[in-house]
Amino acid sequence: MTAATELTRIERSITVRAPRSRVWRALSTAAEFAKWFSVEIREGEVFQPGRRIELTSRHEKADGIEFSMVIETVDPEKLISWRWHPGMPDSSVDYDREPMTLVEFKLEDIPGGTKVTVIETGFDKLSLNRRASVFKDNNEGWEIQMGALARYLESASA
Repeated sequence: MTAATELTRIERSITVRAPRSRVWRALSTAAEFAKWFSVEIREGEVFQPGRRIELTSRHEKADGIEFSMVIETVDPEKLISWRWHPGMPDSSVDYDREPMTLVEFKLEDIPGGTKVTVIETGFDKLSLNRRASVFKDNNEGWEIQMGALARYLESASA
């Protein structure tokens, strides 16, 4: 499922044939997260509220791009969320002043596996000249990342 509402919210859901506890480890353990999200974690190995995680992208379209995320919520096996500056780095943006978007991963048991939903909100807080391109990039990015998560969980041992 994909929903895009007036460039303010991205929502995608996938179903994986893995127990919620296994999906949770992939989302909340730095080493596993780095594998499927195609990043190198430079700093912040523990995903806990308030922790800043420094990352370097290893994805082919953004290899070497450095970014960070600040962990917002950790509700084991239910929800993990973070804030970040969406899109590719832009030298014209004052990141100390630009609001961050909120990314939430929600987990739900379903017959035969787990439903994983990612929701990113807060695009409406970005400047108009940046919003459309960042929204487009992240909308495409979540398609890629949810596929990567599904493939990772299919190939990873429980």
